[in-house]
Amino acid sequence: MTDRILIIGELGSEVQAFADALAQDNALSLAPTVLDAGKRLQKESYAAIIFDLPEGGAQTTDILRTLQQVAPGTPILVTSKVQDPRMIVEAVQAGASDFVTRPFPPEKLRLSLRRILETRSLKNEIDYLRREQDIVYDTDRIISVSPAMQKAMSSIRRLAQTESTILITGETGTGKSFVSGNIHFNSPRRHKPFVKVNCANIPETLLESELFGHERGAFTSADKTRAGRFEQAHGGTLFLDEFCELSFGLQSKLLRVLEDKSFERLGGNKTLQVDVRVIAATNRDIEALVSQGRFREDLYYRINVLRIHLPPLRERREDIHPMANYLLGRLCRSLKKSVDGFSPEVVELFQSYAWPGNIRQMSNTIERAILVEEGRLIRPESVSLPEIKRHTPAAEPETPPVGLRLTIDQERDMILRALEDNLWIQKDAASQLGISPRALNYRVKKLGIAHHRWRKNK
Repeated sequence: MTDRILIIGELGSEVQAFADALAQDNALSLAPTVLDAGKRLQKESYAAIIFDLPEGGAQTTDILRTLQQVAPGTPILVTSKVQDPRMIVEAVQAGASDFVTRPFPPEKLRLSLRRILETRSLKNEIDYLRREQDIVYDTDRIISVSPAMQKAMSSIRRLAQTESTILITGETGTGKSFVSGNIHFNSPRRHKPFVKVNCANIPETLLESELFGHERGAFTSADKTRAGRFEQAHGGTLFLDEFCELSFGLQSKLLRVLEDKSFERLGGNKTLQVDVRVIAATNRDIEALVSQGRFREDLYYRINVLRIHLPPLRERREDIHPMANYLLGRLCRSLKKSVDGFSPEVVELFQSYAWPGNIRQMSNTIERAILVEEGRLIRPESVSLPEIKRHTPAAEPETPPVGLRLTIDQERDMILRALEDNLWIQKDAASQLGISPRALNYRVKKLGIAHHRWRKNK
Protein backbone atom coordinates (compact mmCIF):
# COMPACT_ATOMS: atom_id res chain seq x y z
CA MET A 1 0.00 0.00 0.00
CA THR A 2 1.44 3.39 -1.06
CA ASP A 3 1.46 6.36 1.30
CA ARG A 4 -0.56 9.45 0.37
CA ILE A 5 1.62 12.58 0.53
CA LEU A 6 0.34 16.16 0.31
CA ILE A 7 2.77 18.70 -1.22
CA ILE A 8 2.09 22.38 -0.48
CA GLY A 9 3.70 24.73 -2.99
CA GLU A 10 3.33 26.43 -6.35
CA LEU A 11 3.78 24.14 -9.33
CA GLY A 12 7.30 24.77 -10.57
CA SER A 13 10.69 23.22 -10.92
CA GLU A 14 11.03 22.60 -7.16
CA VAL A 15 7.67 20.86 -6.82
CA GLN A 16 8.38 18.89 -9.98
CA ALA A 17 11.62 17.71 -8.35
CA PHE A 18 9.59 16.46 -5.37
CA ALA A 19 7.29 14.58 -7.71
CA ASP A 20 10.16 12.99 -9.61
CA ALA A 21 11.77 11.84 -6.36
CA LEU A 22 8.65 10.47 -4.65
CA ALA A 23 6.08 9.49 -7.29
CA GLN A 24 7.36 5.94 -7.71
CA ASP A 25 6.63 4.86 -4.12
CA ASN A 26 3.90 7.31 -3.03
CA ALA A 27 0.56 8.75 -4.10
CA LEU A 28 1.11 12.52 -4.41
CA SER A 29 -1.38 15.38 -4.16
CA LEU A 30 -0.62 19.07 -4.78
CA ALA A 31 -2.09 22.07 -2.94
CA PRO A 32 -0.77 25.38 -4.35
CA THR A 33 -1.45 27.35 -1.14
CA VAL A 34 -1.83 26.70 2.57
CA LEU A 35 -5.50 27.65 2.29
CA ASP A 36 -6.04 24.97 -0.36
CA ALA A 37 -4.15 22.49 1.81
CA GLY A 38 -6.38 23.28 4.80
CA LYS A 39 -9.51 22.55 2.78
CA ARG A 40 -8.10 19.21 1.62
CA LEU A 41 -6.95 18.19 5.08
CA GLN A 42 -10.44 18.75 6.46
CA LYS A 43 -11.79 16.12 4.04
CA GLU A 44 -8.87 13.75 3.46
CA SER A 45 -6.07 12.21 5.47
CA TYR A 46 -2.43 11.95 4.45
CA ALA A 47 0.55 9.99 5.73
CA ALA A 48 2.76 13.11 5.58
CA ILE A 49 2.84 16.73 4.42
CA ILE A 50 5.69 18.38 2.47
CA PHE A 51 5.63 22.16 2.88
CA ASP A 52 7.83 24.07 0.43
CA LEU A 53 8.62 27.27 2.32
CA PRO A 54 8.16 30.38 0.13
CA GLU A 55 10.79 33.11 -0.06
CA GLY A 56 11.02 34.99 3.23
CA GLY A 57 9.14 32.43 5.31
CA ALA A 58 7.92 35.11 7.69
CA GLN A 59 4.85 33.14 8.85
CA THR A 60 6.43 29.69 9.01
CA THR A 61 5.64 29.11 12.70
CA ASP A 62 1.99 30.15 12.38
CA ILE A 63 1.49 28.05 9.25
CA LEU A 64 2.98 24.92 10.83
CA ARG A 65 0.81 25.28 13.94
CA THR A 66 -2.28 25.76 11.76
CA LEU A 67 -1.46 22.60 9.79
CA GLN A 68 -1.01 20.66 13.02
CA GLN A 69 -4.41 21.79 14.26
CA VAL A 70 -6.09 20.73 11.02
CA ALA A 71 -4.18 17.41 10.73
CA PRO A 72 -2.95 16.47 14.23
CA GLY A 73 -0.37 13.69 14.25
CA THR A 74 0.53 14.06 10.57
CA PRO A 75 4.32 14.58 10.20
CA ILE A 76 5.41 17.70 8.28
CA LEU A 77 8.58 17.88 6.19
CA VAL A 78 9.69 21.47 5.51
CA THR A 79 11.88 22.37 2.52
CA SER A 80 13.48 25.72 1.75
CA LYS A 81 16.04 27.29 -0.56
CA VAL A 82 17.37 29.32 2.38
CA GLN A 83 19.75 27.57 4.76
CA ASP A 84 19.19 29.69 7.86
CA PRO A 85 19.94 27.82 11.14
CA ARG A 86 17.54 30.03 13.07
CA MET A 87 14.73 29.29 10.60
CA ILE A 88 15.40 25.54 10.88
CA VAL A 89 15.26 25.68 14.70
CA GLU A 90 12.02 27.69 14.65
CA ALA A 91 10.42 25.25 12.20
CA VAL A 92 11.34 22.20 14.29
CA GLN A 93 10.16 23.90 17.49
CA ALA A 94 6.86 24.71 15.74
CA GLY A 95 6.33 21.01 14.94
CA ALA A 96 8.23 20.20 11.75
CA SER A 97 9.48 16.61 11.71
CA ASP A 98 12.45 17.46 9.47
CA PHE A 99 13.93 20.32 7.41
CA VAL A 100 15.59 19.76 4.02
CA THR A 101 17.43 22.56 2.18
CA ARG A 102 17.20 22.82 -1.62
CA PRO A 103 18.79 21.81 -3.88
CA PHE A 104 19.02 18.19 -2.76
CA PRO A 105 19.55 14.82 -4.45
CA PRO A 106 16.32 12.77 -4.79
CA GLU A 107 17.63 10.12 -2.40
CA LYS A 108 17.94 12.66 0.41
CA LEU A 109 14.27 13.60 0.15
CA ARG A 110 13.20 9.95 -0.03
CA LEU A 111 15.35 9.11 3.02
CA SER A 112 13.96 12.01 5.04
CA LEU A 113 10.37 11.09 4.18
CA ARG A 114 10.94 7.42 4.98
CA ARG A 115 12.47 8.36 8.34
CA ILE A 116 9.57 10.57 9.47
CA LEU A 117 7.02 7.95 8.36
CA GLU A 118 8.85 5.27 10.36
CA THR A 119 8.98 7.58 13.37
CA ARG A 120 5.24 8.18 13.09
CA SER A 121 4.60 4.43 12.86
CA LEU A 122 6.71 3.77 15.96
CA LYS A 123 4.97 6.54 17.88
CA ASN A 124 1.57 5.11 16.99
CA GLU A 125 2.71 1.67 18.10
CA ILE A 126 4.02 3.01 21.41
CA ASP A 127 0.77 4.90 22.02
CA TYR A 128 -1.19 1.73 21.27
CA LEU A 129 0.93 -0.37 23.65
CA ARG A 130 0.57 2.22 26.38
CA ARG A 131 -3.20 2.17 25.98
CA GLU A 132 -3.09 -1.62 26.17
CA GLN A 133 -0.99 -1.38 29.33
CA ASP A 134 -3.53 1.02 30.80
CA ILE A 135 -6.02 -1.82 30.38
CA VAL A 136 -3.73 -4.58 31.62
CA TYR A 137 -2.61 -2.53 34.60
CA ASP A 138 -5.98 -0.98 35.41
CA THR A 139 -6.06 -1.24 39.20
CA ASP A 140 -9.86 -1.41 39.25
CA ARG A 141 -9.79 -4.59 37.15
CA ILE A 142 -7.63 -6.57 39.58
CA ILE A 143 -9.74 -9.29 41.18
CA SER A 144 -10.07 -8.32 44.83
CA VAL A 145 -13.36 -9.56 46.29
CA SER A 146 -11.81 -10.90 49.50
CA PRO A 147 -11.04 -8.57 52.44
CA ALA A 148 -7.38 -9.67 52.41
CA MET A 149 -6.93 -8.65 48.77
CA GLN A 150 -8.94 -5.44 49.19
CA LYS A 151 -6.48 -4.44 51.90
CA ALA A 152 -3.55 -5.12 49.57
CA MET A 153 -5.24 -3.15 46.76
CA SER A 154 -5.70 -0.17 49.05
CA SER A 155 -1.93 -0.14 49.63
CA ILE A 156 -1.18 -0.56 45.91
CA ARG A 157 -3.34 2.44 44.92
CA ARG A 158 -1.85 4.62 47.63
CA LEU A 159 1.81 3.68 47.19
CA ALA A 160 1.78 3.89 43.37
CA GLN A 161 1.82 7.68 43.63
CA THR A 162 4.90 7.79 45.85
CA GLU A 163 8.59 7.80 44.86
CA SER A 164 9.83 5.62 47.72
CA THR A 165 11.22 2.09 47.57
CA ILE A 166 8.55 -0.61 47.87
CA LEU A 167 8.93 -4.14 49.24
CA ILE A 168 6.41 -6.73 48.01
CA THR A 169 6.17 -9.99 49.96
CA GLY A 170 4.12 -13.09 49.33
CA GLU A 171 4.35 -16.75 48.44
CA THR A 172 5.47 -17.86 45.03
CA GLY A 173 2.79 -17.37 42.38
CA THR A 174 0.80 -14.70 44.21
CA GLY A 175 1.37 -12.04 41.53
CA LYS A 176 4.28 -9.96 42.84
CA SER A 177 5.66 -9.27 39.36
CA PHE A 178 2.24 -8.19 38.07
CA VAL A 179 1.72 -5.86 41.03
CA SER A 180 5.12 -4.25 40.43
CA GLY A 181 4.06 -3.44 36.87
CA ASN A 182 0.72 -2.12 38.11
CA ILE A 183 2.49 0.23 40.50
CA HIS A 184 4.84 1.52 37.80
CA PHE A 185 2.20 2.08 35.12
CA ASN A 186 -0.03 3.93 37.58
CA SER A 187 2.79 6.13 38.89
CA PRO A 188 4.27 9.45 37.69
CA ARG A 189 7.07 7.37 36.10
CA ARG A 190 4.69 5.47 33.79
CA HIS A 191 6.17 6.93 30.57
CA LYS A 192 9.71 5.96 31.59
CA PRO A 193 11.35 2.49 31.44
CA PHE A 194 10.12 -0.41 33.54
CA VAL A 195 12.92 -2.97 33.88
CA LYS A 196 12.64 -6.40 35.53
CA VAL A 197 15.46 -8.53 36.94
CA ASN A 198 14.98 -11.96 38.51
CA CYS A 199 17.94 -12.21 40.88
CA ALA A 200 17.48 -15.96 41.41
CA ASN A 201 17.74 -16.87 37.71
CA ILE A 202 21.08 -15.20 37.00
CA PRO A 203 24.37 -16.79 38.14
CA GLU A 204 26.05 -14.76 40.86
CA THR A 205 29.14 -14.25 38.69
CA LEU A 206 27.02 -12.44 36.08
CA LEU A 207 24.51 -10.71 38.33
CA GLU A 208 26.74 -7.74 39.21
CA SER A 209 27.34 -7.04 35.52
CA GLU A 210 23.61 -7.47 34.82
CA LEU A 211 22.65 -4.90 37.45
CA PHE A 212 25.46 -2.36 37.19
CA GLY A 213 26.97 -2.98 33.75
CA HIS A 214 30.63 -3.41 32.92
CA GLU A 215 33.47 -1.67 31.12
CA ARG A 216 35.28 -3.17 28.18
CA GLY A 217 37.93 -5.60 29.41
CA ALA A 218 36.38 -5.97 32.88
CA PHE A 219 36.50 -9.74 32.39
CA THR A 220 37.48 -12.19 29.66
CA SER A 221 34.35 -11.97 27.51
CA ALA A 222 33.73 -8.24 28.06
CA ASP A 223 34.59 -7.10 24.53
CA LYS A 224 32.57 -3.88 24.82
CA THR A 225 31.11 -1.56 27.45
CA ARG A 226 27.61 -2.56 28.56
CA ALA A 227 25.01 -0.54 30.45
CA GLY A 228 23.42 -2.38 33.36
CA ARG A 229 19.79 -2.57 34.40
CA PHE A 230 20.06 0.45 36.69
CA GLU A 231 21.20 2.62 33.78
CA GLN A 232 18.50 1.20 31.52
CA ALA A 233 15.84 2.04 34.12
CA HIS A 234 16.99 5.67 34.54
CA GLY A 235 13.97 7.88 35.17
CA GLY A 236 11.74 4.84 35.62
CA THR A 237 11.36 1.77 37.82
CA LEU A 238 13.59 -1.27 38.44
CA PHE A 239 11.86 -4.41 39.73
CA LEU A 240 14.17 -6.77 41.63
CA ASP A 241 12.43 -10.12 41.95
CA GLU A 242 13.76 -12.53 44.60
CA PHE A 243 16.29 -9.93 45.69
CA CYS A 244 17.06 -11.90 48.88
CA GLU A 245 19.22 -14.13 46.66
CA LEU A 246 21.79 -11.31 46.31
CA SER A 247 25.21 -11.98 47.82
CA PHE A 248 26.45 -9.76 50.65
CA GLY A 249 28.71 -7.90 48.22
CA LEU A 250 25.82 -7.08 45.88
CA GLN A 251 23.63 -6.20 48.85
CA SER A 252 26.23 -3.59 49.78
CA LYS A 253 26.20 -2.09 46.26
CA LEU A 254 22.40 -2.08 46.22
CA LEU A 255 22.35 -0.23 49.54
CA ARG A 256 24.64 2.43 48.09
CA VAL A 257 22.42 2.91 45.02
CA LEU A 258 19.34 3.27 47.20
CA GLU A 259 21.04 5.83 49.46
CA ASP A 260 23.26 7.80 47.06
CA LYS A 261 21.69 7.07 43.64
CA SER A 262 25.19 6.30 42.34
CA PHE A 263 27.39 3.33 41.42
CA GLU A 264 30.32 2.26 39.22
CA ARG A 265 30.23 -0.25 36.41
CA LEU A 266 32.13 -3.47 36.91
CA GLY A 267 35.76 -2.77 36.03
CA GLY A 268 35.21 1.00 35.92
CA ASN A 269 36.07 3.92 38.21
CA LYS A 270 33.60 6.49 36.88
CA THR A 271 30.71 7.18 39.25
CA LEU A 272 27.34 7.15 37.49
CA GLN A 273 24.24 8.91 38.82
CA VAL A 274 20.79 7.38 38.28
CA ASP A 275 17.23 8.31 39.11
CA VAL A 276 15.53 4.95 39.65
CA ARG A 277 12.67 3.83 41.83
CA VAL A 278 13.26 0.29 43.15
CA ILE A 279 10.49 -2.22 43.78
CA ALA A 280 11.83 -5.38 45.45
CA ALA A 281 9.99 -8.66 45.93
CA THR A 282 10.62 -11.88 47.80
CA ASN A 283 8.80 -15.04 48.83
CA ARG A 284 11.24 -15.55 51.69
CA ASP A 285 10.84 -14.61 55.35
CA ILE A 286 13.18 -11.63 55.17
CA GLU A 287 13.04 -10.94 58.90
CA ALA A 288 14.22 -14.50 59.58
CA LEU A 289 17.07 -14.06 57.10
CA VAL A 290 18.15 -10.87 58.89
CA SER A 291 18.06 -12.56 62.31
CA GLN A 292 20.10 -15.47 60.92
CA GLY A 293 22.71 -13.05 59.59
CA ARG A 294 22.01 -14.03 55.97
CA PHE A 295 20.72 -10.62 54.88
CA ARG A 296 22.15 -7.20 55.70
CA GLU A 297 20.21 -5.48 58.44
CA ASP A 298 20.96 -1.98 57.11
CA LEU A 299 19.68 -2.92 53.66
CA TYR A 300 16.56 -4.44 55.23
CA TYR A 301 15.71 -1.17 56.95
CA ARG A 302 16.43 0.80 53.77
CA ILE A 303 14.34 -1.39 51.49
CA ASN A 304 11.48 -1.98 53.92
CA VAL A 305 10.19 1.60 53.61
CA LEU A 306 6.78 0.81 52.12
CA ARG A 307 5.48 -2.74 52.20
CA ILE A 308 2.76 -4.66 50.39
CA HIS A 309 1.90 -8.24 51.33
CA LEU A 310 0.03 -10.33 48.76
CA PRO A 311 -2.10 -13.02 50.44
CA PRO A 312 -2.06 -16.59 49.09
CA LEU A 313 -5.18 -17.95 47.38
CA ARG A 314 -6.11 -20.05 50.42
CA GLU A 315 -6.55 -16.78 52.34
CA ARG A 316 -8.71 -15.19 49.62
CA ARG A 317 -11.26 -17.90 48.85
CA GLU A 318 -13.78 -15.35 47.56
CA ASP A 319 -11.37 -14.56 44.68
CA ILE A 320 -10.88 -18.15 43.51
CA HIS A 321 -13.94 -18.50 41.28
CA PRO A 322 -13.69 -15.08 39.55
CA MET A 323 -9.92 -15.60 39.17
CA ALA A 324 -10.50 -18.99 37.54
CA ASN A 325 -13.05 -17.47 35.14
CA TYR A 326 -10.63 -14.69 34.18
CA LEU A 327 -7.78 -17.12 33.55
CA LEU A 328 -10.09 -19.40 31.55
CA GLY A 329 -11.07 -16.56 29.21
CA ARG A 330 -7.49 -15.37 28.74
CA LEU A 331 -6.08 -18.84 28.13
CA CYS A 332 -8.87 -19.81 25.73
CA ARG A 333 -8.03 -16.78 23.60
CA SER A 334 -4.34 -17.63 23.72
CA LEU A 335 -4.84 -21.33 22.90
CA LYS A 336 -7.64 -20.61 20.37
CA LYS A 337 -9.96 -23.04 22.18
CA SER A 338 -13.62 -22.55 23.05
CA VAL A 339 -14.64 -23.54 26.59
CA ASP A 340 -17.64 -21.92 28.28
CA GLY A 341 -16.81 -22.47 31.93
CA PHE A 342 -16.38 -24.94 34.78
CA SER A 343 -18.73 -27.64 35.96
CA PRO A 344 -20.13 -27.18 39.52
CA GLU A 345 -17.91 -30.06 40.70
CA VAL A 346 -14.78 -28.30 39.43
CA VAL A 347 -15.82 -25.02 41.07
CA GLU A 348 -16.24 -26.86 44.39
CA LEU A 349 -12.90 -28.61 43.87
CA PHE A 350 -11.15 -25.30 43.21
CA GLN A 351 -12.72 -23.69 46.28
CA SER A 352 -11.60 -26.50 48.59
CA TYR A 353 -8.05 -26.88 47.21
CA ALA A 354 -5.14 -25.23 49.06
CA TRP A 355 -3.37 -23.93 45.89
CA PRO A 356 0.23 -24.13 47.20
CA GLY A 357 1.42 -22.64 43.87
CA ASN A 358 -1.25 -19.93 44.01
CA ILE A 359 -2.22 -18.07 40.82
CA ARG A 360 0.64 -19.54 38.80
CA GLN A 361 -0.46 -23.08 39.67
CA MET A 362 -4.10 -22.22 38.91
CA SER A 363 -3.13 -20.86 35.51
CA ASN A 364 -1.10 -23.98 34.67
CA THR A 365 -3.93 -26.23 35.90
CA ILE A 366 -6.55 -24.46 33.78
CA GLU A 367 -4.27 -24.44 30.73
CA ARG A 368 -3.87 -28.21 30.94
CA ALA A 369 -7.60 -28.68 31.47
CA ILE A 370 -8.42 -26.59 28.37
CA LEU A 371 -6.06 -28.68 26.25
CA VAL A 372 -7.47 -32.06 27.33
CA GLU A 373 -11.15 -31.11 27.68
CA GLU A 374 -13.33 -32.02 24.68
CA GLY A 375 -16.63 -30.57 25.94
CA ARG A 376 -17.93 -27.06 26.57
CA LEU A 377 -17.39 -27.24 30.35
CA ILE A 378 -14.25 -28.28 32.19
CA ARG A 379 -15.02 -31.47 34.12
CA PRO A 380 -13.20 -32.96 37.15
CA GLU A 381 -11.48 -35.64 35.04
CA SER A 382 -9.75 -32.89 33.04
CA VAL A 383 -8.31 -31.28 36.17
CA SER A 384 -5.07 -32.41 37.80
CA LEU A 385 -4.49 -31.08 41.32
CA PRO A 386 -1.61 -32.84 43.10
CA GLU A 387 -1.45 -32.92 46.86
CA ILE A 388 1.80 -31.22 47.80
CA LYS A 389 3.26 -31.28 51.26
CA ARG A 390 4.51 -27.86 52.27
CA HIS A 391 8.07 -27.90 53.55
CA THR A 392 9.39 -25.46 56.08
CA PRO A 393 12.41 -23.73 54.51
CA ALA A 394 15.61 -24.73 56.23
CA ALA A 395 18.83 -22.77 56.48
CA GLU A 396 20.92 -23.35 53.38
CA PRO A 397 23.95 -25.49 54.25
CA GLU A 398 27.35 -24.54 52.98
CA THR A 399 27.74 -28.02 51.42
CA PRO A 400 25.21 -30.12 49.54
CA PRO A 401 23.10 -32.51 51.66
CA VAL A 402 24.23 -36.09 51.99
CA GLY A 403 21.30 -37.21 49.86
CA LEU A 404 22.83 -35.62 46.80
CA ARG A 405 26.16 -37.39 47.25
CA LEU A 406 24.82 -40.44 45.47
CA THR A 407 25.14 -41.97 42.06
CA ILE A 408 24.20 -39.80 39.10
CA ASP A 409 20.96 -41.78 38.56
CA GLN A 410 19.99 -41.51 42.23
CA GLU A 411 20.77 -37.79 42.27
CA ARG A 412 18.71 -37.25 39.10
CA ASP A 413 15.73 -39.18 40.54
CA MET A 414 15.83 -37.20 43.78
CA ILE A 415 15.91 -33.86 41.97
CA LEU A 416 13.11 -34.91 39.59
CA ARG A 417 10.91 -35.93 42.53
CA ALA A 418 11.51 -32.60 44.26
CA LEU A 419 10.71 -30.66 41.07
CA GLU A 420 7.52 -32.66 40.47
CA ASP A 421 6.43 -32.17 44.08
CA ASN A 422 6.84 -28.40 43.65
CA LEU A 423 5.24 -27.96 40.20
CA TRP A 424 8.70 -27.62 38.61
CA ILE A 425 9.37 -24.38 40.49
CA GLN A 426 13.09 -24.53 41.13
CA LYS A 427 13.14 -22.20 44.15
CA ASP A 428 10.64 -24.38 46.03
CA ALA A 429 12.35 -27.59 44.97
CA ALA A 430 15.70 -26.21 46.19
CA SER A 431 14.10 -25.39 49.55
CA GLN A 432 12.79 -28.97 49.82
CA LEU A 433 16.24 -30.35 49.02
CA GLY A 434 17.94 -27.98 51.46
CA ILE A 435 20.18 -26.32 48.88
CA SER A 436 20.30 -22.87 47.29
CA PRO A 437 18.46 -22.19 44.00
CA ARG A 438 21.80 -21.59 42.30
CA ALA A 439 23.11 -24.97 43.49
CA LEU A 440 20.01 -26.68 42.16
CA ASN A 441 20.22 -24.80 38.87
CA TYR A 442 23.82 -26.01 38.47
CA ARG A 443 22.77 -29.63 39.04
CA VAL A 444 19.78 -29.31 36.70
CA LYS A 445 22.05 -28.15 33.87
CA LYS A 446 24.69 -30.74 34.70
CA LEU A 447 22.17 -33.60 34.64
CA GLY A 448 20.38 -32.30 31.53
CA ILE A 449 17.00 -31.97 33.24
CA ALA A 450 14.50 -29.89 31.26
CA HIS A 451 10.84 -28.87 31.36
CA HIS A 452 8.73 -27.42 28.55
CA ARG A 453 7.75 -24.31 30.54
CA TRP A 454 11.27 -23.37 31.53
CA ARG A 455 13.00 -20.62 29.60
CA LYS A 456 15.67 -22.21 27.45
CA ASN A 457 19.24 -21.62 28.55
CA LYS A 458 20.98 -19.16 26.26
